[in-house]
Amino acid sequence: MWIRSGKQKPVYTTGGTASERTRSKIPAACPASERRPAVNNKKIPVLISVPHGGTVIPERFRDRLLLTAEDIVLDSDTWTQYVYDFEGKMESFEVMQAARIVVDANRDPTDRPPENSDGVVKTVTVNGKKVWDRDLTEDETDSLIHEYWEPFHRRLLEAVSRSEVKFAIDCHSMLDKGPARGKPEWEKRPAFCISNRGTAGGESGEEVVTAPPYLMRKLQILLEEVFADQPADGLPLVMINEPFRGGFITRSLGARSDIPWIQLEINRRLYLPKHAGIQPDEEDLSRMQLFRDRFYEVFTRLAAEDTMAPEDEKSIS
Repeated sequence: MWIRSGKQKPVYTTGGTASERTRSKIPAACPASERRPAVNNKKIPVLISVPHGGTVIPERFRDRLLLTAEDIVLDSDTWTQYVYDFEGKMESFEVMQAARIVVDANRDPTDRPPENSDGVVKTVTVNGKKVWDRDLTEDETDSLIHEYWEPFHRRLLEAVSRSEVKFAIDCHSMLDKGPARGKPEWEKRPAFCISNRGTAGGESGEEVVTAPPYLMRKLQILLEEVFADQPADGLPLVMINEPFRGGFITRSLGARSDIPWIQLEINRRLYLPKHAGIQPDEEDLSRMQLFRDRFYEVFTRLAAEDTMAPEDEKSIS
């Protein structure tokens, strides 16, 4: 069990030893060809958050939007509302309905233009396209936050306060190539990135982690096993805190709740067709169902694991 001690240091309790921290501790994955979701009416004790899967544009702003419907979808975490659709299967499942381009649930509500064009509301897309024919006013931004951002975060806080929820996963997708951290050039990205605001090993670095290192390693191992047939393209299949260390949701809610928070990113090249449209077709839906089934296996096995910390990880700073 993971326990926060005070406001800064998480403390870990344990019933095992460091020698038990091995791959053999986690049950082996079944072959991909034989993998089927288990028939189980019991919900998995996990909160799934999908903050960038929405496509809703408030009607009062539609005339001012300069983007096409395809622009809106591709600037979001495209189709993640399908990839991570665990409605009725997880203890709590929350999807932000508003499009990321309108109001970003993974940003601090005070992070706004003109200081940041990629803040809680956007003035340009990832590809540099202008979003609005005239920028949103402070009052308009406040109204979007009140209408969409605040209810979403309120639902997340309510979910993590429930004893049935053991940990939370904030689910995203990422471009195959993106800006390197602290560098001007773009770089290739792994198949999966899991984040807890820590180091490449999941330990605390510049700030307190939102999930303990042993849980990060367990998740990394499970993803490597269950998705072993996916192309790695010369990189580790699963990287921790690279290229992302976690966003506002994991940082903010991780600090305000007693359960672990992990950000999960899947590379879009794994599940998107070469030319993705506004809506997925039947082939796209079938492909995403396979990924969803595998994620379900990963989350089920992770939740079923004894999450007691090894002896040498009782506390970190």
